[in-house]
Amino acid sequence: MTPLLETVSQGHLGMMHKLIDRGASINVVDGEGNTCLHLAVKNDMFDSEGITMDILNEYCNELDLRKEERLSGIVVARYLAGQGADFYYKNDKNNTPLDLIKNSNLREKLQTFLPPVCLRCRNRIATIKYHPCEHLLICKQCSIVPLQRCLKCRKPVTSKSEVETAKVETKEVRTVTKTVGEYEIATLN
Repeated sequence: MTPLLETVSQGHLGMMHKLIDRGASINVVDGEGNTCLHLAVKNDMFDSEGITMDILNEYCNELDLRKEERLSGIVVARYLAGQGADFYYKNDKNNTPLDLIKNSNLREKLQTFLPPVCLRCRNRIATIKYHPCEHLLICKQCSIVPLQRCLKCRKPVTSKSEVETAKVETKEVRTVTKTVGEYEIATLN
């Protein structure tokens, strides 16, 4: 188990935040295929360890939870998803972190805020589910090119189906790009 997974499983918010800031791999898995999100949603409450994170208050409001719940596993999981963790990753028991959330209202809210992104174009919401593994990976436009094997689990694909996702309101975002050395940096306004 990596330090990040250990920290999340023990509910140490401060250390978790420091590890992520220092580049810890957010989607690493343990011996049972669990990501940090699987572990976070199983945790009732995290220890703030003296740090304040305004973003947790924002996520609390987003999920219509009380301020006292800002250190709950669900809110911390939403924070981890904002850092790039995948809510749609299935562990060895074929459960996503969303499957482990008992409150169906919270589960639906999280699905609305965090629709899976197409693994090919990375621009549109994934709406094509592959069978038999049932991974939701690619948008309709990218599915025109057939897959022989699932991009996630590498199992042979026998069929595919389209699923409906919640409509997400799109907002216009202006980006400003500047070159620093050999890298381009995009700033959202």
